[in-house]
Amino acid sequence: MGEPAYRNIASAIRADIEARRLVEGDRLPTVRELAQRFGVPTGTVSKAVDILRADGVVVAKHGRGLYVRTFSRVLRSSPDRLSRSWWTDGKAIQDHDTNGRLRSVDVVVREAPASGDIAEALNVPPGAAVLTRARRFAIEDRIVQTSTSYIPLDVVAAVPAVAYTNPGPGGMYARMAEAGLAPETFRETLVCRMPSAADTQTMNLPQGTPVVAITRYAYTGDRRCVEVNEMVLDSSAYTLEYFFTAAGDRPSR
Repeated sequence: MGEPAYRNIASAIRADIEARRLVEGDRLPTVRELAQRFGVPTGTVSKAVDILRADGVVVAKHGRGLYVRTFSRVLRSSPDRLSRSWWTDGKAIQDHDTNGRLRSVDVVVREAPASGDIAEALNVPPGAAVLTRARRFAIEDRIVQTSTSYIPLDVVAAVPAVAYTNPGPGGMYARMAEAGLAPETFRETLVCRMPSAADTQTMNLPQGTPVVAITRYAYTGDRRCVEVNEMVLDSSAYTLEYFFTAAGDRPSR
């Protein structure tokens, strides 16, 4: 049994791009025009376009059509990206992975009640107010990540800059370090899932594109959790890389 027609169409368009018959910025024919070219229903072409969008090969511009784009995945490399020497030197964590490609497009800072899991991690009563920092990150005009940090209010009182939309060079970890609350250990959990309706809308995800949900916990030297960060990554935009030693050492929670 051969490949489904929509996959063959996606491969044909990709071949045109790889052969530079189509180059970055070129407008693709309309779905109807492509359907006529390949002799298939428009729904079949739409499935092919969804594959190409999920791979970052084409982008839909509202009211203007489909355009070729060359998108290079972000290599998110851990644990180097969280090394203390990086942020105490005044560098943003995201710049470690993207060399300035990734930019924050908005930051919303407010107090909100902590859910059960967040409250347990931060050792506050369920429903207690915590500071939230909700951010979206983009490469060019493409939203590739959302991120919401949760911080106990006594940490905010000790480190007022974490409540600023821009905490300054090195971000809030650098400000925490200046106040004697530097994170010494991080733990991340990863789940690959299909996006929620909110994820799809926020990141304009093509149909069928999964996301990687990462929750990071930041602990001080005395094992206090001073931040929980819930991130959602467009899986088509990232490669996740991890380095481990063979020693098998694992810090306790």
